[in-house]
Amino acid sequence: MSIQSKIGSLLAVLFLVLIATSAAILKTVVEPEFAYLDRENTIHRSQQIQNTLNAELKDLKIYSSDWGVWDDTYEYMITKDPDFITGSAPDDTFLLTDIHMMAFYDMNNDIVWGRWFDKEADSFTDLDITFVDAKTRSVMSPLAVVANSGMAGFAQTTRGPMMIAAHPILKSNQDGPARGIAITGRFLDQNRMEKIAKDLNAEFNTVFSLDQSISEDQNLPVDVISNSLQPGAIGLFDDQENGMLYSYVDIIAMNDVKLMRLVHPHQMEILSKGQFAISTVLQLFAAFFAIALIFMVFSLHRIVINPLGTLRKKINAMKRSETLSTEAIPETQSNELLLALESFDAMESEIRQHQSDLEDKVRDRTHWLQETNDRLEEEVIERQRTEESLRAAKVEAEQASRSKSEFLATMSHEIRTPMNGIVGMTNLMLESRLDEEQQDYTNSIKSSADHLLLLINDILDISKLDAGVSKLEISDLSLTEVIESVTSTQKPNALSKNLTLLSEIDPSLPDWVRNDPTRLRQVLFNLVGNAIKFTDAGHIKISVAPLKPRSGNVQWIKFSVEDTGIGISDPDQKRIFERFTQADGSSSRKHGGAGLGLSIAKHLSQQMNGEIGLESSLGNGSTFWFTVPMEIPSSDQKKNLIPPVEPKSNKPVAEINDKKTTETTSLSSDKQLHVLIVEDNKINQMLLSKFLAKRNHHTDIAFNGLEALEYLKHKDPDIILMDIQMPEMDGIEATKAIRKLNGAKSEIPIIAVTANAMKGDRDTYIAAGMNDYVAKPVDFDQLMKVISQNVPTKKLEM
Repeated sequence: MSIQSKIGSLLAVLFLVLIATSAAILKTVVEPEFAYLDRENTIHRSQQIQNTLNAELKDLKIYSSDWGVWDDTYEYMITKDPDFITGSAPDDTFLLTDIHMMAFYDMNNDIVWGRWFDKEADSFTDLDITFVDAKTRSVMSPLAVVANSGMAGFAQTTRGPMMIAAHPILKSNQDGPARGIAITGRFLDQNRMEKIAKDLNAEFNTVFSLDQSISEDQNLPVDVISNSLQPGAIGLFDDQENGMLYSYVDIIAMNDVKLMRLVHPHQMEILSKGQFAISTVLQLFAAFFAIALIFMVFSLHRIVINPLGTLRKKINAMKRSETLSTEAIPETQSNELLLALESFDAMESEIRQHQSDLEDKVRDRTHWLQETNDRLEEEVIERQRTEESLRAAKVEAEQASRSKSEFLATMSHEIRTPMNGIVGMTNLMLESRLDEEQQDYTNSIKSSADHLLLLINDILDISKLDAGVSKLEISDLSLTEVIESVTSTQKPNALSKNLTLLSEIDPSLPDWVRNDPTRLRQVLFNLVGNAIKFTDAGHIKISVAPLKPRSGNVQWIKFSVEDTGIGISDPDQKRIFERFTQADGSSSRKHGGAGLGLSIAKHLSQQMNGEIGLESSLGNGSTFWFTVPMEIPSSDQKKNLIPPVEPKSNKPVAEINDKKTTETTSLSSDKQLHVLIVEDNKINQMLLSKFLAKRNHHTDIAFNGLEALEYLKHKDPDIILMDIQMPEMDGIEATKAIRKLNGAKSEIPIIAVTANAMKGDRDTYIAAGMNDYVAKPVDFDQLMKVISQNVPTKKLEM
């Protein structure tokens, strides 16, 4: 066999292998993907009808909820006033809202009032309790609806399948016992299913009876009707003979009876088009390979076979010592063969050419290195520019951080100033003579203001943590004093709910340690407050114990807050420390709050290089814990520490005398103080004046620092209460000016009373010459303590 025949046969075999391989790949890989797309499209249509029916149920739940939480409905369940039905529930109302059934049941599962649509009469009639079977009534009983805060589902009624939703009848504020349930319904008939199919732009067959006759009437395969299906699942039947796919879902009633089967027929158009595309591609491949085969055979014959024949003739003539053939090999056909015959003549030329090429490469490489060096110099310059831009961006970021800190300080001042008026005036009202109703109203205002102030503090804490302006202040602290301060502050909240508040400190722990006492106290305060909020009976216990043995002068300590409250489910535990998160996030949750306390506790514990977590189960209480490394003071440092308060481990705080210890100053007329109030806010002026006047003190008012200095030219007050932000001359400038006065006037005690409560403000005021600091909203007990500490004892009767 000649070379030409061998090459032709080889190319033909290669052509057939390529065509067969392509066909196999398309059939086994691509074609099943088209079939898969058809199946997915069919199943998706059934999922759409399921989602639409669920949306219909949610719509009914909204209607039943609207009637259930209406105060008029709540009253009607007692009064049975027919005017309510006439005015609020006429038949036209149901037609407008596409509602076919409406009823009110009392808690004994009896109908108080009900109407539903008679499709044959095309009008509404009274509802009979037997419109559904006993099991459905049991499933959707008032007790079950109230326990689940509402229910919805499908039911078989005497007039056909329906979608039904129920909601407890409560007051609009979700208060009071449930007086029954409000039920709404909508027929799930063929008209409804056709409307849904039209909205989805899809074809559906609704099968109300699963037998063969229905299959024949609707031109459906028997298997589509008779195949069993798990509740909630989507069935799929592949009718390959007819090129059809059928997906189907079952609608299950609340009494576990199958109401209907919804079938979606789907022509396998994607598969048909895919098969046509595969056939077309194979034909194109065959045509392409045939043309390529012809071209390759022709090219091989011209480029290889003919030159080889000529070369063979020359070689045979050389063997026989015959004159070499004068037939030349065309240069356009085979340069390699021509080189074999003329190799010696071309050798010198090739060496010179290689030398020339090498010199060219050296020149090219030198030029390339020069260009690379230039690029590197440009990159260095660009990097320097980038570094300058980064430094400018850093300066800009630092400026933004300072601006945020200034904004926090301003917002703290602007919020606390009106809050001071609200809280202070409420406290003054509580000190006046009020009847029982006024006392309740005022206590409600005070409770709301206190809650708002806690929320403001939480928001400012979160903002300061985000801004990075919250820094730790490490100092010596007494564990006993920290625990005592938290329990004494939270004791009234615990007593108000009849809860026992316990504390326990492991005796093996040193009482004096080093860390940030303010941050430690704030974490414990948030955890204890959270425990009290979600505990209705039992106790709250604070435990302090070593986490692991001491390493050098570092002791890891574990703080735990245990409660007997509602507990937290496992899914909610994963997000409980996120901002604005509560375990019960519904709009009807029992416990309020913004969900910032635990987030702040997490940030602060991490800031102190510790960890935070919880152990809980729903209904069995919770234990929140956090661990912090504490430095143990050296022996020399301990000598300078004040002895700690005697520990009160295991003693219920609820057993401690709950009488509020408030230090106030009540003076006789010859011992009263002369107080200068420097304040530009008239409400705060009146607030401080009224409070001090009730304690027999004399007050004068100055609207700013300039008026205060003018006042001191003529009078000598015993103490000055100084605001900070005032027009014309602020409190700091006024204080510095007073301290520069001659004589006793420069020594008058000055107390800062301001809404500026950011970290470091107190140090600024003390450095300006003030004696002490009280933040707004003003705690009057704290104010009197500060006054008593700074006024000479000969002027003040305690």
